[in-house]
Amino acid sequence: MSLTGTLSELALCDLVEITTLGAKTGVLDVTHTDDSPAGFLAFRGGALVNASCGALTGARAFYALLTLKEGGFVFDPDRDPGETSNDLPTGSLLMEAMRRVDEIGRLRDALPSYARVRFLGGGAGDAVEATVLGHLGPGQRAVGDIVDGALVDGCADEYDVLRALGRLRDRGIVRLLD
Repeated sequence: MSLTGTLSELALCDLVEITTLGAKTGVLDVTHTDDSPAGFLAFRGGALVNASCGALTGARAFYALLTLKEGGFVFDPDRDPGETSNDLPTGSLLMEAMRRVDEIGRLRDALPSYARVRFLGGGAGDAVEATVLGHLGPGQRAVGDIVDGALVDGCADEYDVLRALGRLRDRGIVRLLD
C-alpha cells in the first residue's frame, strides 16, 4: 500500500526518518506543487540507496530535495529501488541537510535570487566557482539564473552555488548589483 501526501503536511525529513526507522523498502517520489517531478529517494530495508533531483544524484540530490517545503510525495513499497548506486548514511545526511537548510536561508538573504551579479575580473578557485563564472558570462545575470544553470548541469546544488558566489564576491571577482 502506498503512502501519499503533501510536504506541507508531512516534511520530507520526517518521511525519511519514518522510512529509515521502519526499515522500509520502496521508492519515494517527490513532486513540485504543479505535480512535475522533483526527484526520488530509494530505500532498501530502511537504508537510503539512491537519490535523484533533476541532474543531481546521491547526497547532493538528497540535500536539494530536503529544501522543498511545498509539493507532494508518493511512497511506493512495491516499487523496486533498483541497484544500490550509493551507500548514503541517512542519519548523518539528515543532520547535514538541516544545517544546509539553515545556511541556505542566510545565503538567500545575502544573495537574493533577483539580485544581479556582474563579473569584474579574476579566476575561479575551484570547480564550483568555475561553473558559477561560466553561467555568469561576460555581462550580468541574476543569482537565481546562475543557480538554475548549475542545477541543470548537475555539478552543484543551490547551497554550493550560493557559497561559491559569496566567495567570489568576497574576493572582488564579482559584484552584487541589487
